[in-house]
Amino acid sequence: MENTGSRPVCLFTAKLSLSLIAMSCIFSWLCVSSVTSHKGQQQADGDREIHLSALEKIARPVLLHTSECSLHRDMINQTEAHEPQGINCTSYRVSSAFGRTLAGIAPWLELGADSTTEGQMRAEYINLTMKAFHNVFMNESCTDFIHWNQCHAIIVEAAYVGHTLLRMPTIVKAMPDGLKLKMATNIQTTYKMGESVSNNWCNFPSILQAGLWYHNLSNRTDYIYEAIKLQESWYKGDGAYGDGVHFHFDQYNSYVMHPLLVDAVSVCAMKNDPMGAKHACLLKRMQRWAVVQERMIHPDGSYLIVGRSEHYRFGAFQSISQLALQGQLPANLPKGKARTALTAVISRFLSNPDNFIDGWLSAGVNGHQPSMMNPYGDTGALYLVSLGLLQLGLPATDPFWTDPAINCTQAQIWQEGKDIGLDEAQDGPAC
Repeated sequence: MENTGSRPVCLFTAKLSLSLIAMSCIFSWLCVSSVTSHKGQQQADGDREIHLSALEKIARPVLLHTSECSLHRDMINQTEAHEPQGINCTSYRVSSAFGRTLAGIAPWLELGADSTTEGQMRAEYINLTMKAFHNVFMNESCTDFIHWNQCHAIIVEAAYVGHTLLRMPTIVKAMPDGLKLKMATNIQTTYKMGESVSNNWCNFPSILQAGLWYHNLSNRTDYIYEAIKLQESWYKGDGAYGDGVHFHFDQYNSYVMHPLLVDAVSVCAMKNDPMGAKHACLLKRMQRWAVVQERMIHPDGSYLIVGRSEHYRFGAFQSISQLALQGQLPANLPKGKARTALTAVISRFLSNPDNFIDGWLSAGVNGHQPSMMNPYGDTGALYLVSLGLLQLGLPATDPFWTDPAINCTQAQIWQEGKDIGLDEAQDGPAC
């Protein structure tokens, strides 16, 4: 999980009042220290450029405005007629846009800067990210400063910060100690909001603990253990968990359950905790779910829409994206096929200008369809779409980007008439 590249280790301390200056210094180093060879950087089909274009359109407004303390002021409100149901706090829109965006682009930031055009783009985004972190955690005079104990639902957004800590470890390790301490203290106040839950929310305090534990900012594991126990009791077979006792036909197996559970258990394995022994079994279930998901994608980039929260758009395919990032795609979902499927979905998203309003994501799946938004949702929540961009954390020379394209399963069957063999259910012992 950890980046083992040849970046120098830079240690320095700073008083809390000088933390922003310290961040500037650190990330100037990050932006010049990772110049590498980029043979084969241009893919014949340009898939990576399509994914990068989506990242730019989605993430730039969030990070730019948060870095300037203007996100709360300028992000459009798509819940004019009501407050998001069950949510009453000024920090929610900012925390949801901030946490969800970074949880998706963190692996790409972790690649560091280099001399290529993309590497210089990362340099800019790293700088914006660190200014944003300073503002939401340290700058109490900033309108985007987040009050983490203000409302119940903010545990969700704290969890995305926790997942971000796992997905860009080198960058987090280079942060000033004062910022890391303040961040850990603040987001841990949300634990009580994830207690006694009986649905996918059990994974939010779990992944938050995992992120802090990874960086030795906490050694608590109680919520990780609880999530593992609950999810195991809700497993229905063939790669699918119930969202609680009952199975819900929606995308929460990919939005939340598989990715957060597998990554939390990965940290257990890294820390030599006994729960780490469950990783291989849980990973196999996630791989099966990714295979099922790829079969939901049509050749034109549309895909099966069912259940709540579909306004998170291609964030629904986080399971495929995460397995690609971690080099864990199963043999029956080869890299060239996974890339083709994700590119089709992302291209479809980019082709519709109504997916944005004044540069912000619009409420909907394919354009502005506000009645498809969860009653507890808001504009910031839509940025969960970023979780479908984890594959950009693979360098451009990785086989995921360079392997020959393979048509998605539905194209192979309906356009090529190809005999692709049986798709069989996967059931196995308890993990």
